[in-house]
Amino acid sequence: MPKKLAIWAGIIGCAVNFCLFLTKLYIGIASNSLAIYCDSINNLGDTFACVVAILGFSLSLKLGKAESERAQGLADFVISLLIAVCGIYFIYNGIDRVFYPLAISYSLRYAAVIASTIFVKIALGVFFFLANKKSPSPILKALLLDSFLDCFITLFAIMGLLVYKINFAADGYFAIICGIAITVSAVKSIIGESKFLITDKR
Repeated sequence: MPKKLAIWAGIIGCAVNFCLFLTKLYIGIASNSLAIYCDSINNLGDTFACVVAILGFSLSLKLGKAESERAQGLADFVISLLIAVCGIYFIYNGIDRVFYPLAISYSLRYAAVIASTIFVKIALGVFFFLANKKSPSPILKALLLDSFLDCFITLFAIMGLLVYKINFAADGYFAIICGIAITVSAVKSIIGESKFLITDKR
């Protein structure tokens, strides 16, 4: 039952993140904001991460305890790799936007919609936290930490919209900051799970 709960947590996370991806993608393209666009790609990465989590949980149902832990560790490793790729993508595009700034179509309505997604991510993070208490897993822990990290990333994306009027390249700088934060967090997780997969010790 606990593992089935974890699978449902992954499914819900997948659905929520995909809806956030579509919402932010539309606003990112409509406003020409790189920070918002990158934030949407981050949510797409989170969607794939949840798919990997679901596969990991499903596989662990058929395995023993030791094999189950390794399967979840491998899934967490793959999730972290996906997140790291997203972070590097942000940094690359942020640097490009700094050197070649583009006009942004600022809208208070867009800013309000993006701000509301922060509360959605907080709610999702709390949901993962509760699911992890009932069914402890490194995958759920990674997903809940990523959800709260995403709140700060989205906050930075909104700041990129607000500061744009002062500095045209601000959007790029905020994308770089978001990318660095995501990459550092993912690399730490990759290192931790690599040690576990090699030594079986966390």
